[in-house]
Amino acid sequence: MTPRCDPGFVKLHVPDLEAAIDFFQAVFGWSQGQLLDLPDFRQVAMSAAGNPFDVILRCWKDGQPREIGNGWGPLGVRTDDLDAVLTRMLERGSSVVREPTAAGTVRFAILRTPHGHDIELIQQGN
Repeated sequence: MTPRCDPGFVKLHVPDLEAAIDFFQAVFGWSQGQLLDLPDFRQVAMSAAGNPFDVILRCWKDGQPREIGNGWGPLGVRTDDLDAVLTRMLERGSSVVREPTAAGTVRFAILRTPHGHDIELIQQGN
């Protein structure tokens, strides 16, 4: 029998931990978990109420920029009001990568955060 293996988190490297925490709290309403402060980096888990999946924000103390690269897609965030979240992201310094688009009963948009990460907003229709 295969043991249960659930996705638990995704880790985003950010240049300014406090600014990133503020962004994710203000835009998505996510709460901050315990801060982990180690010699090389600081990180914190951000999560939505009732959802066990975390977004880990990590800031390296050496000050060196981290390459995000193109080997993975955007962080997907489900919402019941794509337009409102898009507006909040733009107000907090994000830029549009792909304008809101309808695909059947789904609407989606891709925005780049001020920290350089792409987030795909997804709203399921009726």
